[in-house]
Amino acid sequence: MLNNKLFLITGLRFLLFCFFTTYALFYVSDYNTKAVMIVLSAMYITLSLIAHFYSWRLKKINYYFDYFFIFPLVFLSKEPMSAFSILVPALYTFPKSLTSVLISVPSAVILLWFSLGLKGLVFSPLVLALALSPSSIDLLRSLQKERKYIVKLKSAYSSIQRDLLSLEKEKKEKEKLMEILKLLDKGTPEEYLTEIKEMYNLKAIKVLELNDNSTEEVLVDYDKMALSVPVKLEHGRALVIFYVSHPAELMDESLKKELIQCARLLSLYISGFETGLNKEQIKIAV
Repeated sequence: MLNNKLFLITGLRFLLFCFFTTYALFYVSDYNTKAVMIVLSAMYITLSLIAHFYSWRLKKINYYFDYFFIFPLVFLSKEPMSAFSILVPALYTFPKSLTSVLISVPSAVILLWFSLGLKGLVFSPLVLALALSPSSIDLLRSLQKERKYIVKLKSAYSSIQRDLLSLEKEKKEKEKLMEILKLLDKGTPEEYLTEIKEMYNLKAIKVLELNDNSTEEVLVDYDKMALSVPVKLEHGRALVIFYVSHPAELMDESLKKELIQCARLLSLYISGFETGLNKEQIKIAV
């Protein structure tokens, strides 16, 4: 970034050197004036090159030595439009330093006024606009930086919001699981299932024996409003059927996940089905 700025400054100074040298060679008739302008221009570009390569040593005068050459060159050329060259130092020092603007703008306006009379004052808004124009570039850069910063903040905020939602969901799931685990204090599976039924406002819960070749998938029956959960027991398998109050409840993934956990925890009460008994008779796990 610093090297680019140095090249820009040196480039502007080189253009001023070209302007005054060309003007002196082709438009100044007096040989003494022509010689002085060429010598001053040569000294100006020489010092500009030194300032480019040794900018760290000439830091204090790097932005202000232009005036020592531009003012005499403007006076010697006697060209009204050359007054705009005084604005060049302001182009690369503003808005870091107001000194160059305070020197360049009044000087350019006064020179135009002396050269063109009242007509020269018409150029004063243009002079001021040219002097302040570099601030628009800095403003755009700062706006770009602010925009990138805001985009990053929005992205970070969205990420934090997602994490908070995820944590909130996990918190609710843990709280619900703790409530379910508290129900394990019930002495019988009937009491456990009754508490589950009341907690989730279910119509009914059935526990049936499953054959070994039956499906192991959780099944959803919207017509019967039932969620069937196969549970592996110590001896055999059982099918726990939850009957909900409305089919829409079967679309709630959180509810289904909790009911599946309730069904699997039932294996702590039931070890298997006794042979020769009714299907709904169960043997309590020990």
